[in-house]
Amino acid sequence: MSETIIRARVDELEKLECESIFKSLGLTMSEAIRLFIRQVNTVKGLPFELKLSGTAAAEHDRWFRDQVESVLAKVNQPGRVSVSHEDVGGRLKNKQAALLKKAV
Repeated sequence: MSETIIRARVDELEKLECESIFKSLGLTMSEAIRLFIRQVNTVKGLPFELKLSGTAAAEHDRWFRDQVESVLAKVNQPGRVSVSHEDVGGRLKNKQAALLKKAV
């Protein structure tokens, strides 16, 4: 089995507390992370329930709807010119090619 390295930034006190808990369970941080990843792969998701409270979910839903309505209002303005996905991709490739030529 080939291995890879995972790096993550976490709060120092949270890390120390986790290490202490894992040590009392006879695990290293690496072993605990490997167990977590194995569980995610086994259950095809997080191995615990993750959800917003009712109030937070309603607030997020309201915020999300406001964001969508705001963008739709901008997109639907009269006289607005649309650019296709293909055009944007082509422009990006041209800019990347130009930058690569400059770098050489």
